[in-house]
Amino acid sequence: MSGKMLLLTRGALITSSAEATGVNIATWFLATTFLVMYISRQIVKFVMLRKLQLDDYLMTAGMLFALGLSLAFSIAADNGLGNEVVDSSAFSKIQKAYYAADLFFIIATCCVKLALVSFFENIAVDEIQKRVIIGLGAVCTASTICMLFAAAFQCGASLAWEVMTLHCFDQTAYWIVFGVIDILTDLGLIAVSFMLVWELRIPISRKAVVVGCFAPRILVVAAAASRLAYLAPVSPHDNPAFKVWISVVCTELQICLSISTACIPCIKPFFEGVEAGVWQADHLRRVGFSINDLFSKGYVKASEDWESSQRSDSTPKPHAETKSGEAGSENSQRSGGNMPTLPAFTGGQWQGSM
Repeated sequence: MSGKMLLLTRGALITSSAEATGVNIATWFLATTFLVMYISRQIVKFVMLRKLQLDDYLMTAGMLFALGLSLAFSIAADNGLGNEVVDSSAFSKIQKAYYAADLFFIIATCCVKLALVSFFENIAVDEIQKRVIIGLGAVCTASTICMLFAAAFQCGASLAWEVMTLHCFDQTAYWIVFGVIDILTDLGLIAVSFMLVWELRIPISRKAVVVGCFAPRILVVAAAASRLAYLAPVSPHDNPAFKVWISVVCTELQICLSISTACIPCIKPFFEGVEAGVWQADHLRRVGFSINDLFSKGYVKASEDWESSQRSDSTPKPHAETKSGEAGSENSQRSGGNMPTLPAFTGGQWQGSM
């Protein structure tokens, strides 16, 4: 009997009218998951590249804001978010924590998306790809600034944190707009990843590996749609501190999936799966090889625009497969005979002269 009493005093039961404990458990389980994925990403990526890039800093920022989101939800749950009966003092604390969570969620989501944009920009080869990627990043940034400003003052300036009262603007319409933009930008990221894979001159099996690294991003879209479906019906007229608990779990699930799926492309199998394609192309382009040289060695495809521009010039087009090294001699003539041998990226190291 004493053991049962001890358990009851140490934690609240989860019932249909008291979900706060369940919200807390789900929050920290999902937070632990994305934290493990983030740490794994950073370790593997640093071991492979031996340097930090912009996407690493953006992912770190996204992870920190996501932890802030988790902490805010945990504080709200500790004060009764998810329970049908909440006193006025606890209700005020729930609103403040929930308000902070809204802001953290918007910023964290943007940082993770910009980390992917930066990652894509690093491995994009031609200018058309880079323009599309930068444009998508601009859309993410601009929409986040607008939505963040609106969320910060959704209930005015003096009592901005009273987000579960009647003196705020139409929050349902706001979150629908945010959800639609969020889903569309995630779909844009998926489309960009497929665009990058399509341009690689690598076997279908390796393309499948790369696609498999980016395809799980569709789970983020599903989580965002679920969050929107549960959040939109919540009204200040109908006990929002209790009704919002499902959307809170969906929000935590979405940010967990967003960070986790963004980390997948940086695991070791991804680097090995495209070692003959995009990573060499990016590195070789940065050390001075032209798009002609990359195409001649089969690192990238020739686009129609590139071919038409080549036809307008007097320089003959290179070919990836010619007899007795004809392509190599043409490249040597264009570069004055000083063209170094193209290196290979194997097992995380560059082999050959740079």
